[in-house]
Amino acid sequence: MQTMGAATELAVFDGARDAYTAAIQETPAEALAYLRPGDDYSLGGLTVHVNYVLEHYLGVLRAMQAAEFAECRPEDPPGLEETALRRARAGLTKAEVDSELELTSRLHGEVADLVTGMDPITRTAPVWYPGGKEVYPTSGADILGWLTGHYREHIPHVGSLTEAWRRDTETAASVAVVERFNQAFGSGDVDAILALMTDDCIFENTFPAPDGERVVGQAAMRQFCETFFSGTDKPRFSTEEIFAAGDRVITRWRFDWGEGESGGHVRGVDVNRVRDGKVAEKLAYVKG
Repeated sequence: MQTMGAATELAVFDGARDAYTAAIQETPAEALAYLRPGDDYSLGGLTVHVNYVLEHYLGVLRAMQAAEFAECRPEDPPGLEETALRRARAGLTKAEVDSELELTSRLHGEVADLVTGMDPITRTAPVWYPGGKEVYPTSGADILGWLTGHYREHIPHVGSLTEAWRRDTETAASVAVVERFNQAFGSGDVDAILALMTDDCIFENTFPAPDGERVVGQAAMRQFCETFFSGTDKPRFSTEEIFAAGDRVITRWRFDWGEGESGGHVRGVDVNRVRDGKVAEKLAYVKG
């Protein structure tokens, strides 16, 4: 019969699983495929990783029992870790994540059942872990503690990945707005330009020196654009590079006008700020 201490440890183990599962289930479905650059697990792929760890320690528990707590050398099934690492980087769908969570529940229950069958759960067995250089005394209580900590480790991890996904999604949306804005500017489409700017938009021109003309609001921006495009011979804007930096979207551009000996070009940079899906600020700078 298990002691009150064992029952408490099992309850804590269950609670950690429940908190981890809730964190995954509260994640927006569209975020599950998110893989932060440099990470080994996508957001949804964390479920694959957690299940791998549960399976790994199930193997340890089974080996301990099979050896009747004598020295043992548990081994994972062939390819278990490699398959888990590959799938954990994949962009899992909501249905795939739900399936992994069902597997989590089953594996978790198997761990709890095996540990419950150990009397006491603090009884240790000398275990040789794969790649280890010496035996490591291990008990069911140890494994419960490691797995409980592993669940808890990934609860804030889910939160941080979700926030990173939100930031990256917002950044990508802002870059897309500026790309459409640049296309409108490149074609001289005044209506399209203004449709992509806020009512209180701000534009700082590259001239006159030293600070450039400051244009504020839709009406003033329309007047500027109509004068600029009608008064310039064959104006052509092209984007050389575009990227986000914090809450700004930076565009390196080239502006050409005219043709042949009467033509010319300058290169410059726009520092844009996007608000509510529109360009709120366009600060232009040019090579002198």
